Amino acid sequence: MDKRKLSIILAVVLALVAVVMVRNYISQTEKKYIKEEKKAYVLVATQAIAAGATIDESMMKMEAIPEKYVQPNAINSPSLAAGRRAAAAIAPGEQVMTTKLTLAVKDTSLAMRTPQGKRAITITVPFLAAVGGKIRPGDYVDVIGTFPYNAQVDGRTVTEMVSVTLFQNVLVLGVEGGMSIPAQRGQAATAPTDLIIMLALTPREAALLSFALEQKASLRMILRPPLETAIEPVPPVEVNALWQYVFSNLGQEFMATKEEPTAMKPQEKKQEPPAPPTVEIYRGTEKSNMIMNK
Repeated sequence: MDKRKLSIILAVVLALVAVVMVRNYISQTEKKYIKEEKKAYVLVATQAIAAGATIDESMMKMEAIPEKYVQPNAINSPSLAAGRRAAAAIAPGEQVMTTKLTLAVKDTSLAMRTPQGKRAITITVPFLAAVGGKIRPGDYVDVIGTFPYNAQVDGRTVTEMVSVTLFQNVLVLGVEGGMSIPAQRGQAATAPTDLIIMLALTPREAALLSFALEQKASLRMILRPPLETAIEPVPPVEVNALWQYVFSNLGQEFMATKEEPTAMKPQEKKQEPPAPPTVEIYRGTEKSNMIMNK
């Protein structure tokens, strides 16, 4: 075989090898880009969602993003998030994850609705002391207790009533009762029954509430707005604190109200004595009056 044919064969072989290598390179590059562009649909917040807010479908949307950017525990269906509360704030455009949501309010199991670290405890509250029966499962309330307190005054034990904000921002797990029977012919309507309210408290809070109930505490529920989660220091209130508030904040109005009847009272008119009887006397064209003595 001459050198010319050998060179042609070698060139063809090298060309085939080059074609194979180029095709392999193109194939690998295509696979790389295809893998990078592969996307998945996840749920994304369309607005800022505050902690404690109940999520509905208007607050979120489905969005396609590269798979490598999908967060762990990201939700891929609106039905899995609708009706649940945000356990932490969610920013606009942020992926909605199960770790930032509580269980749905509509879940039937009380144990499943109880947040981690909390305990479910049941108390009985009068109808009017529970915002007129307007409290619903999933709401957040403050718990105020009023009970007798023994104080030492001049060496004597004096019992007085004290109101204390026991707990704030407490999740309501369930509500039962509060029913009334409508008036029937010849019968009066019955008053609404007491409400049975299930609260989510820490173990220590549950123990404190149980002790307060043993002290004959009268409990009252205060309903909170859904987005208000701040805990404010509230000092105990007794009769001296009440009067101090009245006179420091309403003192001027109170005094003005007391003085108003006196200021507005019309002055009595002094009765003048009746005029003495007189007699008219004419002297020519002149006229004069003479007072007659009794």
